[in-house]
Amino acid sequence: MVQALKRLGNQAVLSAFWFAWEVHWAALLGAAMQAQTARFIAPGAIGTATAILSGAGAACSIVAQYLAGRASDAARRRIPFIIAGTLLDVVALFGFALAPSFIVVVFAVFAVQISLNIAGGPYQALIPDKVPPSRQGGASAVMAFYRLLGNAIGLLAAKKLVVQPDPTVPATSVTHGLVMLAVFLSIVLLFALAVTIIGVRDERVAKQDEQVSKPGSDWPERISFTWLVVSRSLVSMGLYLILPFFAFFLRFSLHVQSYIQMSLNMLLAMVGFSLIGTIPAYILSDRISKKAVMFGALFVLAAGAAVLSQLPTTQYVTAVAIALGIGWGAYYAVDWALACNLLPAGRAGALMAIWNIGASGPQVLSPAIGGVLVDRIGAAANDPGAGYRLLFELLAVYVVLGAIALGFVREPVREGKE
Repeated sequence: MVQALKRLGNQAVLSAFWFAWEVHWAALLGAAMQAQTARFIAPGAIGTATAILSGAGAACSIVAQYLAGRASDAARRRIPFIIAGTLLDVVALFGFALAPSFIVVVFAVFAVQISLNIAGGPYQALIPDKVPPSRQGGASAVMAFYRLLGNAIGLLAAKKLVVQPDPTVPATSVTHGLVMLAVFLSIVLLFALAVTIIGVRDERVAKQDEQVSKPGSDWPERISFTWLVVSRSLVSMGLYLILPFFAFFLRFSLHVQSYIQMSLNMLLAMVGFSLIGTIPAYILSDRISKKAVMFGALFVLAAGAAVLSQLPTTQYVTAVAIALGIGWGAYYAVDWALACNLLPAGRAGALMAIWNIGASGPQVLSPAIGGVLVDRIGAAANDPGAGYRLLFELLAVYVVLGAIALGFVREPVREGKE
């Protein structure tokens, strides 16, 4: 029991920076970016502007994450990259909050994306560095709990601090709220950075050429890893239609007046129920098939999205949000562990950055496709809400395709399970 508690504590320390990471992105993607978009952009161009803003810098962030991860593999150190990226991100956050125009907002988001991904590439290699494969399922569930809890805290902070733009609201009030949010996010990031620096030993990670392996057979799971990246990319294409567009779906499709506040309430419901799913995942994920858990989660996600696209009023939105949250949490709790199980030793920094393209790439592509669709379909139908309904139908399609790709992944059988 003592050893189990110690192991849980070590996993919690490893996951601390993930908590801050998700607080940061939940607040920005869940409300702050929508507020800046609505502040500077006319309603008829919000979809396109959201596509530009959501994708700003994300393409470069993929490169930054990969290069930083690969550099940390070569240097055999993770912490210096995490420190540098975090400090740069703090500066970029205040640039975002104080931006006087939409073009400055775009460049600020560009800087935020690159900065935090310089930290993220090396950081995400810490679990495969520090946790043996037989324990990576449990570590992944702890990480998912921290990340989902971070989502909840980020959304609560945005709910408290972000001011919805309105002709009757002074621009200084909107700016003040965003500055206070930047202060809060900076404190959370720096605290998590301190926990990581103090609690994680930055030992020299193993190089691949130090491993005993047969020529040409050093990574038998390469094909499965590739299919997992494809699967995650497709699922993320769907999930990245929720955060940037959900508030505007409520505004234009369901005609909600306080759409940012209701969006935050629904997202919090999703996150709250997703947290519940990480508890059994922690207990079971090293004992049963991770793919089976993921298939069940994807079914719930696809069904929830299909129902949401057809809702005529807000009456059942909360129930659907709960279903989406359960599916989201179950998927989140095990996908990381499956990726870690497929990795060869000594290359976690670069390869986990490639795996994370399954999230970062859709962050560029999905909002871009969605933004163009909602504006064009809304204009053609003379109904701004029509395009937003299509987005959630598209979400269900992406998730189903992700499940098909997951079927090609061969889950490795690991020895040494306790």
